[in-house]
Amino acid sequence: MTIATDTTPLLDAVGLGKRYGGLVAIESLDIRLEKGRVLGVIGPNGAGKSTLIGLLGGAISASTGRIDFEGRDITGLPASERARSGIGRTYQIPRPFLDMTVEENLAVGQFSLTPFIATSTAAAERRDILDRCGLGGAAHVKARDLPLLRRKRLEVARALALKPKLLLLDEVGAGLIDSEVSELIALIQSLNDGERSIIVIEHVIRIVKECCDDLMVINFGKLLARGPTTDVLASDDVAAIYLGTSHGAAPKTSSSETPRANVIASTAGAEPLLALDGVYAGYGQARVIHDLSLSVMPGQVVGILGSNGAGKTTLAHVISRALPITAGRIRFDGEDITRLPPHAVAARGIAHCMEGRRIFGSLSVEENLLVAARRADTAERKARLARVYALFPVLAERRNAPGTSMSGGQQQALAIGRALMAKPRLVILDEISLGLAPVMMDRLYAALAELKREGLSMLVVEQDIERALDLADVAHIINKGRITLSGPPAVLRADERLRHLYFGTEE
Repeated sequence: MTIATDTTPLLDAVGLGKRYGGLVAIESLDIRLEKGRVLGVIGPNGAGKSTLIGLLGGAISASTGRIDFEGRDITGLPASERARSGIGRTYQIPRPFLDMTVEENLAVGQFSLTPFIATSTAAAERRDILDRCGLGGAAHVKARDLPLLRRKRLEVARALALKPKLLLLDEVGAGLIDSEVSELIALIQSLNDGERSIIVIEHVIRIVKECCDDLMVINFGKLLARGPTTDVLASDDVAAIYLGTSHGAAPKTSSSETPRANVIASTAGAEPLLALDGVYAGYGQARVIHDLSLSVMPGQVVGILGSNGAGKTTLAHVISRALPITAGRIRFDGEDITRLPPHAVAARGIAHCMEGRRIFGSLSVEENLLVAARRADTAERKARLARVYALFPVLAERRNAPGTSMSGGQQQALAIGRALMAKPRLVILDEISLGLAPVMMDRLYAALAELKREGLSMLVVEQDIERALDLADVAHIINKGRITLSGPPAVLRADERLRHLYFGTEE
């Protein structure tokens, strides 16, 4: 057993790794954190941030590596034991006991940590935590009656009830408006008392800028950069990962593809295939999309771009009607589809290739594809299969293999192919580059370029700006649920605001 000394870091994780079959989520990551320091962790969507906090908190077991906490090896300890050892965490989506009051939620953590604590002492500690978290006047309010910001505060308060020496804050800024983010920043800063250490995993860059001493950037589960927060955010290498400029430029359109430009030009006077007008949407108390309007013309590729948490995936779910809207209108081919259910929207020709692939593990590759063409006759199904297999030959080679037995990139090809099997008039492609190696991204985007030449209308939801701009005819940058920049790729590339919008440094 190692004895902690004054020079022993509070947390020392070495060679930390996590694999899910053939997928590497975290690879050989080292994290050393001294007492009283605040470390931010950022990275593009799919970088491994959620896996990392699960490894540190004990919700996920490590495949490789070792985690020492106060000089003690805790690698094999479950989450409950780590909590008792002094590691507290929050969750991106608050998880209070909804039918308990705010104070009762804290008491659960208190008595699980020290079951024989005196009642008066426990009550005094709860009052102190609630006052510190701005919940002093809400002690007897049921958790389900709290607005989102107060639920976030309660999430922090519940973690503090465990008296953590290390506090893990997971995406606490998600779903908050600017004024609420300011309040949250003030709370995090108040917790930085020099005694406890804090790790802030966050996509709201303003939070890490104002709260974190140091910043760590991960990409594809590996360390990309670490250092003082201002230095890391100023790094061109970090910007390249977020903006997608780290990959090579896509091949330029050849002269043989000139007719494609004529197709787009011919839509100038046409009615939009898809039109959103003043749309608002969110999840319960979380307001995500605000007064958003856009259109997709027939045969057009429209990019929906933005940083992690900007509202891109929410917008994709809104269009496919998987998520209801609170205001506004959506039209497809001139028909109002605002109140239609998802299956009715799909029947009209909108296919949604969702983030996360959603492959049916119990079905073969070909069975996964045929699910989307079940209403077509035999001859039509064969023709659609032949088209998908021509576009993605690896799917033909693996047609009888289980859908989830393939690599991540092959599964993403299967998800795209399944969307195409519905023979859509518009396909929504949501974060297809998520977690994939650059070479596989190149192959998928080459397939999309071929579909573009054939005139398929596409809405490409993407965090990797350059890949999407290489493909799109027009693109919209979403920031905090609103469109903040729009235009052809050349215009957006020349706009100095692009980087600032991604890193939260816009005025």
